[in-house]
Amino acid sequence: MTVVAAKTAKPNPTPNIVSVVNDYLKRNEPSSIITWAMLGGKHFMVARPSSNIDFVTASTKGITKLSVLNLAEVLDVPMKDMAVLLNVSYKTLGRKKKTDLLDSISSSLSIEIANTIAKGLSVFEDADKLNRWLHKENKALKNQKPFDLLNTPTGIKLVNQILGRIEEGVYS
Repeated sequence: MTVVAAKTAKPNPTPNIVSVVNDYLKRNEPSSIITWAMLGGKHFMVARPSSNIDFVTASTKGITKLSVLNLAEVLDVPMKDMAVLLNVSYKTLGRKKKTDLLDSISSSLSIEIANTIAKGLSVFEDADKLNRWLHKENKALKNQKPFDLLNTPTGIKLVNQILGRIEEGVYS
């Protein structure tokens, strides 16, 4: 299982973020560690998360734009799409430096999206399959694309539920 490198021109995230995520996937690391790696590993949070409360603390403090760049790289989407997912203006996101912190809501959404993608990678065991599933209309979602639901906590929860059903072998 491999995560596909970005095909579109985007600002340079943490070097080799896709390779790092692939390494964690190959080692069957827990989804919390894959989420941590996806957001930049030590650049995101100095120590590996020991519990989900570490992610709550990070979102309250705010995560850096660099973490969002890393997530965009793994998702293989341009920052314009990330701005839509995070409910922020593309211009506002574009003006931020890599080290600037996002507000707690955008930070929390970023972490939850990364967690959902980590779960999806473990379910599909292939980034291409996950990417196709994310961008294809789904009957269980009333013909909406799972990717388009990742911009709200409720949508993220619903996508996670569908991934759980797939993991359990229930047609979704």
